[in-house]
Amino acid sequence: MHALLRFIVFTSAALLAGPAAAQNGYPAKPVRIVVGAAPGGPTDLVARLLGDKLSQSMGVPFIVENRGGGGGVIAAETVARADPDGYTLLMGTVSTHGINPTLYRKLGYDAIKDFTPISLAVTYPLVLAINPATVPVANMTEFLAYVRQHPGKVNRGSAGNGTSMHIAGELFNSLAGTSMTHVPYRGSAPAVAALLAGQVGVDFESIPVVMPHVESGKLRALAVTSAKRFESMPDVPTVAETLPGYEFVGWLGLVAPAGTPQPIVETLSRKIALALRDKEVKARLLAQVMQPVGDTPEEFGRFIRSEIAKLGAVVRESGATVD
Repeated sequence: MHALLRFIVFTSAALLAGPAAAQNGYPAKPVRIVVGAAPGGPTDLVARLLGDKLSQSMGVPFIVENRGGGGGVIAAETVARADPDGYTLLMGTVSTHGINPTLYRKLGYDAIKDFTPISLAVTYPLVLAINPATVPVANMTEFLAYVRQHPGKVNRGSAGNGTSMHIAGELFNSLAGTSMTHVPYRGSAPAVAALLAGQVGVDFESIPVVMPHVESGKLRALAVTSAKRFESMPDVPTVAETLPGYEFVGWLGLVAPAGTPQPIVETLSRKIALALRDKEVKARLLAQVMQPVGDTPEEFGRFIRSEIAKLGAVVRESGATVD
Protein backbone atom coordinates (compact mmCIF):
# COMPACT_ATOMS: atom_id res chain seq x y z
CA MET A 1 0.00 0.00 0.00
CA HIS A 2 2.82 2.39 0.88
CA ALA A 3 4.58 1.60 -2.40
CA LEU A 4 1.33 2.27 -4.34
CA LEU A 5 0.81 5.57 -2.49
CA ARG A 6 4.38 6.67 -3.28
CA PHE A 7 3.82 5.80 -6.97
CA ILE A 8 0.61 7.85 -7.11
CA VAL A 9 2.23 10.85 -5.40
CA PHE A 10 5.30 10.66 -7.68
CA THR A 11 3.21 10.33 -10.85
CA SER A 12 0.93 13.23 -9.87
CA ALA A 13 3.89 15.46 -9.08
CA ALA A 14 5.50 14.63 -12.42
CA LEU A 15 2.32 15.45 -14.34
CA LEU A 16 1.92 18.74 -12.50
CA ALA A 17 5.56 19.63 -13.05
CA GLY A 18 5.39 18.99 -16.82
CA PRO A 19 4.07 22.40 -17.93
CA ALA A 20 6.28 24.20 -15.42
CA ALA A 21 9.34 22.30 -16.61
CA ALA A 22 8.52 23.13 -20.24
CA GLN A 23 8.04 26.76 -19.30
CA ASN A 24 11.22 27.01 -17.22
CA GLY A 25 13.32 25.28 -19.91
CA TYR A 26 12.27 27.69 -22.67
CA PRO A 27 14.01 29.21 -24.46
CA ALA A 28 17.20 27.19 -24.60
CA LYS A 29 18.45 28.50 -27.98
CA PRO A 30 17.92 31.51 -30.30
CA VAL A 31 14.37 32.28 -31.46
CA ARG A 32 13.65 33.69 -34.90
CA ILE A 33 10.88 36.16 -35.65
CA VAL A 34 9.94 35.93 -39.33
CA VAL A 35 8.80 39.23 -40.86
CA GLY A 36 7.00 39.40 -44.21
CA ALA A 37 8.43 42.81 -45.09
CA ALA A 38 11.72 44.45 -45.94
CA PRO A 39 14.03 45.87 -43.26
CA GLY A 40 13.28 49.42 -42.15
CA GLY A 41 9.49 49.37 -42.41
CA PRO A 42 7.00 49.49 -39.53
CA THR A 43 6.59 45.70 -39.28
CA ASP A 44 10.36 45.26 -39.13
CA LEU A 45 10.67 48.08 -36.58
CA VAL A 46 8.18 46.49 -34.17
CA ALA A 47 9.74 43.05 -34.57
CA ARG A 48 13.20 44.40 -33.75
CA LEU A 49 11.99 46.44 -30.77
CA LEU A 50 10.26 43.40 -29.31
CA GLY A 51 13.13 41.11 -30.26
CA ASP A 52 15.62 43.27 -28.37
CA LYS A 53 13.45 43.36 -25.24
CA LEU A 54 12.69 39.63 -25.37
CA SER A 55 16.40 38.90 -25.78
CA GLN A 56 17.09 40.88 -22.61
CA SER A 57 14.29 39.34 -20.56
CA MET A 58 14.59 35.74 -21.76
CA GLY A 59 18.35 35.38 -22.06
CA VAL A 60 18.69 34.22 -25.68
CA PRO A 61 18.83 36.12 -28.98
CA PHE A 62 15.53 36.82 -30.74
CA ILE A 63 16.62 37.17 -34.37
CA VAL A 64 14.50 38.96 -36.98
CA GLU A 65 14.41 37.21 -40.36
CA ASN A 66 12.97 39.26 -43.24
CA ARG A 67 11.07 37.30 -45.87
CA GLY A 68 9.22 39.92 -47.89
CA GLY A 69 6.86 39.38 -50.80
CA GLY A 70 3.29 38.45 -51.55
CA GLY A 71 1.64 40.59 -48.89
CA GLY A 72 3.30 38.53 -46.17
CA VAL A 73 2.28 35.20 -47.73
CA ILE A 74 5.86 33.88 -48.05
CA ALA A 75 6.63 34.59 -44.39
CA ALA A 76 3.33 33.15 -43.17
CA GLU A 77 3.77 29.94 -45.18
CA THR A 78 7.30 29.56 -43.79
CA VAL A 79 6.12 29.74 -40.19
CA ALA A 80 3.03 27.61 -40.77
CA ARG A 81 5.35 24.76 -41.85
CA ALA A 82 7.88 25.25 -39.03
CA ASP A 83 8.22 22.97 -36.01
CA PRO A 84 5.78 24.02 -33.25
CA ASP A 85 8.49 24.29 -30.62
CA GLY A 86 8.44 28.04 -29.91
CA TYR A 87 11.63 28.76 -31.82
CA THR A 88 10.01 30.12 -34.99
CA LEU A 89 7.47 32.94 -34.68
CA LEU A 90 5.70 35.16 -37.19
CA MET A 91 5.01 38.87 -36.93
CA GLY A 92 1.44 38.55 -38.17
CA THR A 93 -0.22 41.55 -39.77
CA VAL A 94 -3.62 42.83 -40.80
CA SER A 95 -2.73 41.48 -44.25
CA THR A 96 -1.54 37.97 -43.30
CA HIS A 97 -4.30 37.33 -40.77
CA GLY A 98 -7.08 39.73 -41.77
CA ILE A 99 -7.15 40.48 -45.49
CA ASN A 100 -5.33 37.60 -47.23
CA PRO A 101 -7.73 34.80 -46.20
CA THR A 102 -10.41 36.38 -48.40
CA LEU A 103 -8.23 38.16 -50.96
CA TYR A 104 -6.34 35.08 -52.19
CA ARG A 105 -8.21 32.40 -54.12
CA LYS A 106 -5.46 29.91 -53.25
CA LEU A 107 -3.62 30.64 -50.02
CA GLY A 108 -0.84 28.34 -48.84
CA TYR A 109 -1.82 28.62 -45.18
CA ASP A 110 -4.91 28.77 -42.99
CA ALA A 111 -4.80 31.87 -40.80
CA ILE A 112 -6.75 30.11 -38.03
CA LYS A 113 -5.85 26.41 -38.21
CA ASP A 114 -2.13 26.76 -38.93
CA PHE A 115 -1.24 29.22 -36.15
CA THR A 116 -1.40 29.71 -32.40
CA PRO A 117 -2.01 33.36 -31.41
CA ILE A 118 0.41 34.80 -28.85
CA SER A 119 -0.26 38.51 -28.46
CA LEU A 120 -1.51 41.54 -30.35
CA ALA A 121 1.46 43.92 -30.26
CA VAL A 122 0.33 47.23 -31.77
CA THR A 123 -2.49 48.87 -33.64
CA TYR A 124 -2.07 51.89 -35.87
CA PRO A 125 -4.35 54.17 -37.87
CA LEU A 126 -3.84 55.32 -41.44
CA VAL A 127 -4.35 58.90 -42.52
CA LEU A 128 -6.68 60.12 -45.24
CA ALA A 129 -4.36 62.45 -47.14
CA ILE A 130 -5.12 64.60 -50.16
CA ASN A 131 -3.27 66.76 -52.62
CA PRO A 132 -5.14 70.07 -52.19
CA ALA A 133 -4.16 71.15 -55.70
CA THR A 134 -6.04 68.15 -57.09
CA VAL A 135 -8.84 67.80 -54.54
CA PRO A 136 -9.62 71.38 -53.43
CA VAL A 137 -11.11 70.80 -49.98
CA ALA A 138 -10.14 71.94 -46.49
CA ASN A 139 -11.80 69.37 -44.22
CA MET A 140 -13.70 66.10 -44.08
CA THR A 141 -17.13 67.66 -44.55
CA GLU A 142 -16.00 69.33 -47.77
CA PHE A 143 -14.20 66.16 -48.87
CA LEU A 144 -17.26 63.97 -48.44
CA ALA A 145 -19.38 66.43 -50.41
CA TYR A 146 -16.72 66.70 -53.14
CA VAL A 147 -16.31 62.96 -53.78
CA ARG A 148 -20.09 62.49 -53.80
CA GLN A 149 -20.42 65.27 -56.37
CA HIS A 150 -17.69 63.73 -58.59
CA PRO A 151 -18.49 59.98 -58.78
CA GLY A 152 -15.74 57.96 -60.41
CA LYS A 153 -13.62 61.05 -61.10
CA VAL A 154 -11.50 61.16 -57.94
CA ASN A 155 -8.49 58.84 -58.17
CA ARG A 156 -7.36 57.15 -54.97
CA GLY A 157 -3.88 55.69 -54.78
CA SER A 158 -2.72 52.82 -52.57
CA ALA A 159 0.36 50.72 -51.85
CA GLY A 160 -1.17 47.88 -53.88
CA ASN A 161 -4.16 45.60 -54.31
CA GLY A 162 -5.21 44.02 -51.04
CA THR A 163 -3.04 46.23 -48.83
CA SER A 164 -4.47 47.90 -45.77
CA MET A 165 -4.42 51.19 -47.70
CA HIS A 166 -6.57 49.69 -50.45
CA ILE A 167 -9.08 48.11 -48.09
CA ALA A 168 -9.36 51.26 -45.93
CA GLY A 169 -10.43 53.16 -49.03
CA GLU A 170 -12.89 50.47 -50.07
CA LEU A 171 -14.47 50.59 -46.63
CA PHE A 172 -14.85 54.36 -47.00
CA ASN A 173 -16.53 53.95 -50.42
CA SER A 174 -18.88 51.35 -48.98
CA LEU A 175 -20.00 53.42 -45.99
CA ALA A 176 -20.05 56.80 -47.74
CA GLY A 177 -21.72 55.61 -50.94
CA THR A 178 -18.85 57.06 -52.99
CA SER A 179 -16.98 55.66 -55.97
CA MET A 180 -13.42 56.90 -55.88
CA THR A 181 -11.33 55.07 -58.50
CA HIS A 182 -8.62 52.86 -57.04
CA VAL A 183 -5.13 53.14 -58.56
CA PRO A 184 -2.72 50.57 -57.06
CA TYR A 185 1.05 51.11 -56.87
CA ARG A 186 3.94 48.90 -55.83
CA GLY A 187 4.29 50.17 -52.30
CA SER A 188 3.70 53.29 -50.26
CA ALA A 189 6.64 55.26 -51.67
CA PRO A 190 5.41 55.29 -55.29
CA ALA A 191 1.81 55.85 -54.13
CA VAL A 192 2.82 58.95 -52.19
CA ALA A 193 4.98 60.12 -55.12
CA ALA A 194 1.89 59.87 -57.35
CA LEU A 195 -0.12 61.81 -54.78
CA LEU A 196 2.52 64.55 -54.67
CA ALA A 197 2.56 64.70 -58.48
CA GLY A 198 -1.23 65.02 -58.65
CA GLN A 199 -1.62 61.73 -60.55
CA VAL A 200 -4.03 60.73 -57.77
CA GLY A 201 -5.82 63.07 -55.42
CA VAL A 202 -6.35 60.85 -52.37
CA ASP A 203 -4.44 58.19 -50.45
CA PHE A 204 -5.26 56.32 -47.23
CA GLU A 205 -1.65 55.99 -46.17
CA SER A 206 0.85 55.17 -43.45
CA ILE A 207 1.18 58.24 -41.26
CA PRO A 208 5.00 58.37 -40.94
CA VAL A 209 5.30 58.24 -44.75
CA VAL A 210 2.86 61.10 -45.32
CA MET A 211 3.46 63.52 -42.45
CA PRO A 212 6.71 65.11 -43.72
CA HIS A 213 4.80 66.20 -46.83
CA VAL A 214 1.88 67.42 -44.73
CA GLU A 215 4.26 69.50 -42.62
CA SER A 216 5.79 70.97 -45.78
CA GLY A 217 2.33 71.99 -47.00
CA LYS A 218 2.37 69.82 -50.12
CA LEU A 219 -0.27 67.42 -48.78
CA ARG A 220 -3.17 67.81 -46.35
CA ALA A 221 -4.09 65.31 -43.60
CA LEU A 222 -7.88 65.33 -43.35
CA ALA A 223 -8.47 62.55 -40.83
CA VAL A 224 -7.16 59.39 -39.21
CA THR A 225 -8.93 56.08 -39.71
CA SER A 226 -9.08 54.96 -36.06
CA ALA A 227 -12.24 55.25 -33.98
CA LYS A 228 -10.57 57.74 -31.63
CA ARG A 229 -8.09 60.53 -32.26
CA PHE A 230 -4.52 59.38 -31.89
CA GLU A 231 -2.79 60.74 -28.80
CA SER A 232 0.27 62.02 -30.67
CA MET A 233 -1.94 63.75 -33.30
CA PRO A 234 -4.77 65.23 -31.22
CA ASP A 235 -5.64 67.98 -33.72
CA VAL A 236 -6.34 65.58 -36.60
CA PRO A 237 -9.98 64.39 -36.47
CA THR A 238 -11.18 60.88 -37.18
CA VAL A 239 -13.03 59.87 -40.32
CA ALA A 240 -15.85 58.69 -38.03
CA GLU A 241 -16.47 62.22 -36.80
CA THR A 242 -17.84 62.94 -40.28
CA LEU A 243 -18.73 59.40 -41.41
CA PRO A 244 -20.17 57.59 -38.36
CA GLY A 245 -19.31 53.92 -38.11
CA TYR A 246 -16.06 54.14 -40.03
CA GLU A 247 -13.04 52.53 -38.42
CA PHE A 248 -9.96 50.93 -39.91
CA VAL A 249 -6.80 50.11 -38.00
CA GLY A 250 -3.75 48.22 -39.07
CA TRP A 251 -2.17 45.88 -36.56
CA LEU A 252 0.78 43.62 -35.83
CA GLY A 253 0.96 40.66 -33.50
CA LEU A 254 3.04 37.57 -32.83
CA VAL A 255 1.79 34.09 -33.71
CA ALA A 256 3.42 30.66 -33.59
CA PRO A 257 2.84 27.46 -35.57
CA ALA A 258 -0.24 25.52 -34.51
CA GLY A 259 0.52 23.02 -31.77
CA THR A 260 3.09 25.14 -29.95
CA PRO A 261 2.93 24.13 -26.26
CA GLN A 262 0.65 26.37 -24.24
CA PRO A 263 3.19 27.08 -21.47
CA ILE A 264 5.56 28.50 -24.11
CA VAL A 265 2.77 30.58 -25.66
CA GLU A 266 1.74 31.96 -22.27
CA THR A 267 5.34 32.78 -21.33
CA LEU A 268 5.87 34.69 -24.58
CA SER A 269 2.57 36.52 -24.16
CA ARG A 270 3.52 37.72 -20.67
CA LYS A 271 7.00 38.80 -21.77
CA ILE A 272 5.61 40.70 -24.78
CA ALA A 273 3.13 42.54 -22.56
CA LEU A 274 5.97 43.59 -20.24
CA ALA A 275 8.08 44.74 -23.20
CA LEU A 276 5.25 46.87 -24.56
CA ARG A 277 4.87 48.58 -21.18
CA ASP A 278 8.53 49.61 -21.21
CA LYS A 279 8.74 53.43 -21.34
CA GLU A 280 11.37 53.52 -24.08
CA VAL A 281 9.53 51.00 -26.26
CA LYS A 282 6.23 52.81 -25.82
CA ALA A 283 7.80 56.18 -26.68
CA ARG A 284 9.37 54.81 -29.87
CA LEU A 285 6.09 53.21 -30.94
CA LEU A 286 4.06 56.34 -30.27
CA ALA A 287 6.57 58.32 -32.32
CA GLN A 288 5.67 56.02 -35.22
CA VAL A 289 1.94 56.56 -34.51
CA MET A 290 1.54 53.03 -33.17
CA GLN A 291 -0.45 52.14 -30.05
CA PRO A 292 1.07 49.38 -27.88
CA VAL A 293 -1.41 46.66 -26.85
CA GLY A 294 -0.15 43.38 -25.40
CA ASP A 295 -3.08 41.02 -24.76
CA THR A 296 -3.66 37.34 -24.03
CA PRO A 297 -3.53 34.52 -26.60
CA GLU A 298 -7.30 34.04 -26.20
CA GLU A 299 -8.03 37.72 -26.78
CA PHE A 300 -5.76 37.85 -29.81
CA GLY A 301 -7.40 34.74 -31.25
CA ARG A 302 -10.86 36.31 -30.98
CA PHE A 303 -9.50 39.52 -32.54
CA ILE A 304 -8.07 37.65 -35.55
CA ARG A 305 -11.39 35.89 -36.18
CA SER A 306 -13.29 39.16 -36.01
CA GLU A 307 -10.83 40.85 -38.40
CA ILE A 308 -11.14 38.04 -40.97
CA ALA A 309 -14.93 38.36 -40.87
CA LYS A 310 -15.00 42.18 -41.02
CA LEU A 311 -12.29 42.70 -43.61
CA GLY A 312 -13.41 39.70 -45.65
CA ALA A 313 -16.76 41.40 -46.21
CA VAL A 314 -14.99 44.56 -47.46
CA VAL A 315 -12.71 42.55 -49.78
CA ARG A 316 -15.63 40.66 -51.27
CA GLU A 317 -17.59 43.88 -51.85
CA SER A 318 -14.57 45.50 -53.51
CA GLY A 319 -14.16 42.56 -55.89
CA ALA A 320 -10.40 42.41 -55.28
CA THR A 321 -8.83 38.98 -55.77
CA VAL A 322 -5.35 37.52 -56.15
CA ASP A 323 -4.73 34.12 -57.74
